[in-house]
Amino acid sequence: MKKIISLKSTDREILDLCEKISKMDIDCSVESKTIYNEDSENINSLRIKIYGYDKDKVNENYRILRSLIDRVHKKYNPDSKGFHEFQLSELKYPINKNLILDALDMLKIDYIYNKEGNSIKCKLSLDEFNNLLKELYEINKDPKLNYHINIGSNPVKNLIVLLTYFTNGDMEEIIEECIEKEFFRVDEGGTIHLNRDPKLIKEYYIME
Repeated sequence: MKKIISLKSTDREILDLCEKISKMDIDCSVESKTIYNEDSENINSLRIKIYGYDKDKVNENYRILRSLIDRVHKKYNPDSKGFHEFQLSELKYPINKNLILDALDMLKIDYIYNKEGNSIKCKLSLDEFNNLLKELYEINKDPKLNYHINIGSNPVKNLIVLLTYFTNGDMEEIIEECIEKEFFRVDEGGTIHLNRDPKLIKEYYIME
């Protein structure tokens, strides 16, 4: 038996779907037809045929693919309130969830974190969201932060990344200033720890 899913989608969505489907253990075929539109992105008519001898398995695969299509659609297209939805397990740049949420807070961008679905809804397009993640990721992976500076915990590291991103300043100078102002403290072993509420530290640098 077989079941068929038909939909219309953009080039980017089609490529994303096909890449994900190719990695899934589902017996199916994918056919697409492009409708050229001079005024907007090309729209594709997509047809997915799901095959199998076991009715329950075919129906299960159908539900899996419908769920995948829904996730991909929400990533590229905002809902009625302007929110795109991104799965944390599928981020282009592997960034700590708390770092992302703190950055969105500081940017005053509306967002909804779904712990159960492990996703973030926010009012950024996919490209804007990926650009933010890329900048945070590059700071987060800076050799100075990971190999030359002794950080006591992830909250301290996240805060240093955020302050560097928002001030566009020199990371080592920011750390020195935070120590001088007693926002951070350094223990006898040279490890840096938080000494004040992170919220107060963020407000200080944002208001400056």
